[in-house]
Amino acid sequence: MEWLAAEPADDPVADLAALRELFGQVSRADASALQRQELLDAFSARALDVCGRFGPRLISASLPLAREMHLAAASLVDALLEIAAACQRLAEDGRGRWRLVSSGEPLESAAWAQLLVGEAYLIGCMAGAVAPPGLWLHAHGLMANLNGSDLLADSGAAARLTTQYKRLLAIAVAQPESLTARELAWLFDYLGDFAVPAELSLSPLQPEQMSYWMDCAQDGPPVAAARRQAPEDVRVLHFTPVPLVRLVDQQMTWLESRILEAEVVGLERDGELLAPDVSGLPEGLTPVEALTLLRRLRGRWTLPPMRELPRRKHQYTVQVCTGLRAIWEMARRGEENVTLAEWMVFNESPGGYAIMCVAGVEGVLSAGMALALRRDASQPWSICIVRWLRSENPDQVELGLQLLSQAFTPVSVGFRGSDMRGTAPALILPPMAAVRRNQAILAPAGSYVSRRFILVHESSHLYVAQARVLGLDMQTAAVELFQYEIDPYPI
Repeated sequence: MEWLAAEPADDPVADLAALRELFGQVSRADASALQRQELLDAFSARALDVCGRFGPRLISASLPLAREMHLAAASLVDALLEIAAACQRLAEDGRGRWRLVSSGEPLESAAWAQLLVGEAYLIGCMAGAVAPPGLWLHAHGLMANLNGSDLLADSGAAARLTTQYKRLLAIAVAQPESLTARELAWLFDYLGDFAVPAELSLSPLQPEQMSYWMDCAQDGPPVAAARRQAPEDVRVLHFTPVPLVRLVDQQMTWLESRILEAEVVGLERDGELLAPDVSGLPEGLTPVEALTLLRRLRGRWTLPPMRELPRRKHQYTVQVCTGLRAIWEMARRGEENVTLAEWMVFNESPGGYAIMCVAGVEGVLSAGMALALRRDASQPWSICIVRWLRSENPDQVELGLQLLSQAFTPVSVGFRGSDMRGTAPALILPPMAAVRRNQAILAPAGSYVSRRFILVHESSHLYVAQARVLGLDMQTAAVELFQYEIDPYPI
């Protein structure tokens, strides 16, 4: 108690090591229920404090994490789950109460335990790891004793418990492995305020194709009802993020209008516009970044992902060039001017690949970035987007790639009304059967600010044209893809 009452260490990793050592001693100690409750109160508060100070390190780090940070993240996840499990045991035994505010209800313990589980899931996702064994079983178990009226409660401990659970589910179905650590931290804060409208029920929810179910006795994430029907002979909870989609639509409309207004009157878009007291949205992303992320969340909460193309297991090496700028430099100035890495393909489909590093990872990797891949020097480069990224240990990274094109042309683009001076590197991608009818451009995120832009291609001769955007096909934290045509009526 003296250690817990003292000021935390300046280094959250050092604080975490001490917390885990002392919590292990407390777990083995012979203490009264009241003493255990007081200790769990304090340990929980300290664990959340460590999360608040360690999280920014994950936001600024690149994957795969350095070994020391990887071990610290895994240790923090374990500590959060250990404390949450102890809180729940104390509540279930009816021997006391663990809480951060005064209440004697057992559901208070479950609500705060669910908060710790959610923090553990967030830290793991930001570190590029999958959910550790037991996390989902613990999250579902905390909900097991609620009845239908508890799930609909709008205040009290039951409401806090269901809100924390809804936030966890909403993040899981948003495909967190496809988001950057910065986007994940923003989404966690965002859903802390806006997860309430999502629906949770003991009965199936409609529309079925936009709903999920969870078997409370199984250690697994939510399952899309469109992919597999829920079993009938076990306790199942049903979830749908449809109400969140309606909320996101309203916020996207507001952001779009305010961004346009800011451009007209000259406001600072990245500062004044997204102040929490003005927008109601958390800090951490610029308005354009927040709008981009909300668009992706809307799509994922609207339509659960379905595998349309079969995967085939393979094992062969490929050459990889990571990053839009590096691909552009390679095409313009030659392969000797960029770093090429060797990766291993372990499965593929007509729409993409799953690859893992085989000789150490160099450079920065992130979900949503562009990547060029080829089997050997005799083959053309394929342009892909990193759809998901996993890193279970510092020496291994797995990437899921979506194939965009099997050919490309390096160009430069400049949009009317852009804050950027000069042009940005981009790639022209040819039409692709059943995917896009027109040529498309892969450009850095934030390039597309108006319909008209200038396209410059330097080869044996200089080609300059004015073009106009036909439609935005994809946006990620790193790049955006849009179809275009040469403007028949240039200005």
